[in-house]
Amino acid sequence: MPAFAFQALSADGSVKSGSIEAADRRDAIRLLARKGLQARSIKAEGAGPEKKTVIEDEAILRLKKNEVIGFTEDMGDLLASGLQVEQALQAMESRTASKTGLLAKKVRELVRDGVPLSTALKQVSPSFDELYCNMIAAGENSGALDEIMDRQARHLRLMEAVHAKVTGALIYPAFLITSGGALAIIMVTYLLPKLANLLTGTGKEPPFMIKVSLGLSDVIKDWWWAILIFMALIFMILFAIHKTPAVQSAWHRFLIAFPGIRDISRARFELQFFETLGSLLRGGVPLLPALELVRRAVTNLHVKKAITQAEAMVQEGASLSSAMRKSGVLQSQSIDVIRIGEDTGHLAEVLGKAAARMDTQLTRVIDRVTALIQPIMLMIMAALVGGLVWTMVNIVFSTLSQLNR
Repeated sequence: MPAFAFQALSADGSVKSGSIEAADRRDAIRLLARKGLQARSIKAEGAGPEKKTVIEDEAILRLKKNEVIGFTEDMGDLLASGLQVEQALQAMESRTASKTGLLAKKVRELVRDGVPLSTALKQVSPSFDELYCNMIAAGENSGALDEIMDRQARHLRLMEAVHAKVTGALIYPAFLITSGGALAIIMVTYLLPKLANLLTGTGKEPPFMIKVSLGLSDVIKDWWWAILIFMALIFMILFAIHKTPAVQSAWHRFLIAFPGIRDISRARFELQFFETLGSLLRGGVPLLPALELVRRAVTNLHVKKAITQAEAMVQEGASLSSAMRKSGVLQSQSIDVIRIGEDTGHLAEVLGKAAARMDTQLTRVIDRVTALIQPIMLMIMAALVGGLVWTMVNIVFSTLSQLNR
């Protein structure tokens, strides 16, 4: 049997390399997947460098958010109807014209060889993040994969609705900002020079504000290219600074402290925490490994650090409720829910029921906050545009007064 040299990513993100015997390159990919490794490159041993094949495009399929949601909903429906995982994937293969059909085909090839669905999804497409795959693994372990799929679909739809609502609320203010900026540039570079020429023709001295505006107009006309380059450099510097851990941590701390944004961030995290931890516990995952999976799935660095501290306290013998209370990332009501679950010995069930209630609460919080975004932005833009109009009208009146003297 031929041997293949490979490079692959392990579950912890480290790069593994070595050799594996397989019938062909595709079989080698399947064998690596069964070991929990995500293949990056494979070539037959003894082949020259020109024969090295990078399999990222073949083995990895990228999906849009809506395609991930559609796949999750369809899989949940098929599994709920009584089909097994491989049968459900085979039923979805008929959609050959879409990426979903190709995804189902690639995943089924791995599942048919004994690879768990959660591992196969991670191997085939990076569009399924760690949280998603951990939830699917919990569903496989607990035997409630169809319920987990349905819950995942609802959660993804909810998060997509959040993004759509916030984006929609910012469209009109963004239009006002763009229009106001264009109006200011037109007035400074076109209208004010006309007024200045009118005053020059009468022999009058232009007002101070006209002189300042004309100076600004000359700078824009002569150095517009330098201004654009400067703005691009500032944007790149800010983007690079934003990627640093210290700035990201401060930004994430701002997201859970600023009024309005804080309500959505906290409600979203609490729903994710309860839903993920409850599903993992119901799937038979012990508390400490489940907390580690929750921490790895959280993107907010400030919250991640707090969960790490809580995880250390639980490892030392503290209860989960007291550890989360000291971390300060959960509200008192949520901590009371955890304490009740610990006292009754049914933490997983209590967390699952609480997550269902939090789903509805998060929807209400989103509706309330997004309803306030547009009027607040309109008030800010009214102040900015009003100030611009007042300045321009004041300049015109000053010019007219100068002409009447």
